[in-house]
Amino acid sequence: MTVYLIDGYNVLHELLGHAGILDLEDERRRLIDRVASYMGGTTDRAIVVFDSRSGLLQKTESATSNVEVYFGSFSRSADSIIEREVFTQITGENVVVVSSDYQLQKTIFRPNVIRRSSRQFVGDLQDHTKRIANSQNCITMGHRIEETIDAGTVERLKALRDELEAPPEKPSRPQEGSDT
Repeated sequence: MTVYLIDGYNVLHELLGHAGILDLEDERRRLIDRVASYMGGTTDRAIVVFDSRSGLLQKTESATSNVEVYFGSFSRSADSIIEREVFTQITGENVVVVSSDYQLQKTIFRPNVIRRSSRQFVGDLQDHTKRIANSQNCITMGHRIEETIDAGTVERLKALRDELEAPPEKPSRPQEGSDT
């Protein structure tokens, strides 16, 4: 198993270049989704760390079990969190540190640590996206329910829909003077 320790803003900067960020929250979420896709189908996991101006270190919920997200604090930058995580990883685990911070890359020398620049990792993400988008690797799925169920069931569902859409029948009132 490999643990990826990722400086989130370094990677976002590389992904977006000098383009203006419309919504930082959306861009972070998109990055986390891409990292989760990259980890998908493997036993690898990732810890994505973003710098923050918060007073406390915060861990947020992630959509997947193999991606954790942290926001640093005044006293703990993303780099210091990544550095600490490098030295707390289980011996025998491979660690990939993704950061363009040269100072951080100099401090994390260990036998089981691989250093990747944000540019290299973005290239990996892009290659992964191209590979899974290749039609040979995709499973063709119907986009309509009619394409995934048998014709008899479709007909019964259409009949039920028509029955439910029909105006309700008004109960007949007993006529005056009748015994019913």
